Amino acid sequence: MQISPMIQSDAIHDRSMTKTAVKPRRSQADRSAATRAKVIAAARDVLCAQGYSGATMHAIRDAAGMSLGAIQHQFPTKAKIMAAVAAEFSAYRTQIYADAIRRGKTPRESMENLLDANFQMVSRPEMAAVLEIHLARRNDPDLDREVGPSTRRFDRRVRLWGYSILHAAGIKDDEAHMSLQLLNNAITRGLTVEYIRNPNKAVIDYSIRIWKKQILDLLFDA
Repeated sequence: MQISPMIQSDAIHDRSMTKTAVKPRRSQADRSAATRAKVIAAARDVLCAQGYSGATMHAIRDAAGMSLGAIQHQFPTKAKIMAAVAAEFSAYRTQIYADAIRRGKTPRESMENLLDANFQMVSRPEMAAVLEIHLARRNDPDLDREVGPSTRRFDRRVRLWGYSILHAAGIKDDEAHMSLQLLNNAITRGLTVEYIRNPNKAVIDYSIRIWKKQILDLLFDA
């Protein structure tokens, strides 16, 4: 039995309308969030590949594959993009660190888990990108003003976590803890640089094991 052309046309039209109906348009908020995520990812990649000086608005535009106007609608300045990169990574690290601490059954386990979570960041591209941002803050007041608040909040949160873990273990020497935290930050940043120069994970992991043993012994076996 032949189907009339008009019925066939109506059926095709109905199927087309059905497909269109099941694909709702994204809201303005969703589109803005997608644009921000794309710009932040592009900025991170450019920072890792070309450093802070190479991460110009035009380089980020090219990496993101969108117009400069679209980027500047979300991030009017380069400093604001850099602040968003740093803030996003801080939020990620905060969640990872909090989960690591909670898994510890004793204060020592919680501290070891925190150290492990911290050193897992060394090989992440975001760590290299944020390191570039922090180094550039010295000579860029606008960047320092944008990045400073979230960085201070993150540092304070990690410092308080460390104090809480040690106090739970009966260790009250906050000055010694602060010094060890400073050393740990220096080790983390130094290993990040080494990983950028020579991404030999086996060597990095061995160095981390040595330092982790030293810091745990100093904190809990002194």
